Amino acid sequence: MANRQVKDSVFRKLFNNRRELAKLYQAILKTDVPVLPQDLKITTLRNVFLDSQKNDLSFLWKGQSVVLIEHQSTWNENMPLRMLPYIDKVYRKIIKERDAKRAIYLPKLIKIPTPKFYILYNGPKLKEPRPELKLSDAFENPDGGDLELICHVIDISYDSSNEILQSCEPLRDYSYLVHLIHENHLRGMNDDEAIRQAVLVCMDQDVLKDFLHQFGKEVVNMFSLQWDEEEAKKYWTEDAMERGKAEGKAEGKAEGEGNIILGMIEDHDPLAKIMRISKWPANQLRALAAKNGLVVE
Repeated sequence: MANRQVKDSVFRKLFNNRRELAKLYQAILKTDVPVLPQDLKITTLRNVFLDSQKNDLSFLWKGQSVVLIEHQSTWNENMPLRMLPYIDKVYRKIIKERDAKRAIYLPKLIKIPTPKFYILYNGPKLKEPRPELKLSDAFENPDGGDLELICHVIDISYDSSNEILQSCEPLRDYSYLVHLIHENHLRGMNDDEAIRQAVLVCMDQDVLKDFLHQFGKEVVNMFSLQWDEEEAKKYWTEDAMERGKAEGKAEGKAEGEGNIILGMIEDHDPLAKIMRISKWPANQLRALAAKNGLVVE
């Protein structure tokens, strides 16, 4: 059965590196000030939210402590409340790294990065879009209180007129992948089939090409925590390989096919089974395994 442990989401897997994260934040800021990868320090935390998948990112940039959360499911008004323990842990980490634990009790003011919170909404279309969510909206006393936390809501759902997608290619490609999965659901496909077909289409169209070639098998598992690994393996081998062979062995597709076969070898699938599904001869499979420090059984 599928591994039900907490794992990264596709969103976090894609953007939890300085190069892609810089592109994303540049699009969010809509400013001429360049967001350079070398100016980012990733502070993404583990095991803060209780979700089955981790869709959060945090980083430091020019005096800011930025927290991003992708929000795909049913609209949740409690996102600001969920941000509170996250930013608390981020600041605790910063204070520890700066060796300022004792300094906070001294008279001199300690400067900390300015917090910025963003919700990247990629769920069903909202009847009344909200530009921001505030912690104070949850206060029992309508007169407010002495604490505020504002989450800026950014729509990243796939649309040709969505400006932020046009200014960030990896975000546009990711949004398109999610869009295809939703469309497949509307056509009556089950979860497994919807994900599989969407990933195959993106690979054919060179959408997230490098990412899917490297992490294709993981992407399928990430999009569905209840995905059965044997079924995923079947889909990714039989359908993806047959489709790739029918359209020619282009270099990129061959690389993607090789990664799928490596996944089967790592899972200790027998040689006869891999040969039957991949249509690769035994000597070619053994050569691929040896090149990657593996042994095909």
